Amino acid sequence: MTLARSRPALSFYGLAVAIALGVIVFSIVYAVVDPASLAAIPQLVGEITEGPGYVNIISIGAVALNRPVLFAIFVFAAAPTIAALVIAALGGGGGLRALLTRLKPFGAGGATRDRIAFYALLIGIYFFGLFFTDWIAGPGVDAYVRLNSIGGTFVIGALVALVLDEGGTLEELGWRGFLWPILQDAFRSPVLAALLVGAMHWAWHLPREIPNLLGGAPLSAWATGQLFFLLLCALLSIVACYCVNASGGSVWPAVFVHGGTNAWGKATTDVFPSLGYIDVRLIMLVILSTLIVIFARHRLGRADV
Repeated sequence: MTLARSRPALSFYGLAVAIALGVIVFSIVYAVVDPASLAAIPQLVGEITEGPGYVNIISIGAVALNRPVLFAIFVFAAAPTIAALVIAALGGGGGLRALLTRLKPFGAGGATRDRIAFYALLIGIYFFGLFFTDWIAGPGVDAYVRLNSIGGTFVIGALVALVLDEGGTLEELGWRGFLWPILQDAFRSPVLAALLVGAMHWAWHLPREIPNLLGGAPLSAWATGQLFFLLLCALLSIVACYCVNASGGSVWPAVFVHGGTNAWGKATTDVFPSLGYIDVRLIMLVILSTLIVIFARHRLGRADV
């Protein structure tokens, strides 16, 4: 409790990494007992993408009903949120009440009309990204069909997709709900704080790379992929952190940014033509983060800086 209150960011991060690492250790031990489980995740992705759907909380859960080991994916993804709830319950980061307050769609201050307009703009950019990625992907994959599969219509499916991504929905209460306010208060530059959140977000994923490295993945290709993933996490963090500030402190814009940008790729992932590790999601995050830094400057939408 003392550590949670005196070093909430460190306590949160240590617990989030420990949970993620625990899931990987469990998976490795399970694979030793049942070698067939090594193919569980590739089979999961294959079963989902061969049909009209895409990888999300519902589609993963449906497959996991027959292969319970796959529920470990949810534990891994939820590690930041679990850590945030535990540390907040121990009094860190302003306490549990402060953390749960960030689940409100609007924070304190600001005109409600402006906040609604901000959400409308955010969702408009999301839909543009869906149309753009589907157009770039060309024939062979219809993002509209994939999104129809979860909502009956493209529009409903696309909106539902914003909260069905296992990354955005299960992680963001930890990253931008708990960690971001702490680091933003600790640094004079919100941009620097956002980049640090992005770097920590990237590093937290590293335990999931252990099986790949143990399986003999080429080190040079792995390192290159990680550099681009670090860039992606940094850009995503600038956009998500700005959107949290623009909403007055709500975590929901971060959920939408994280889940929405993931949906761009997931709806077209099996034939998406990328240039190495560069795809439309990365390009659009470069554009959005650059515009935010230019127009919001160092403040990232924070009113009191």
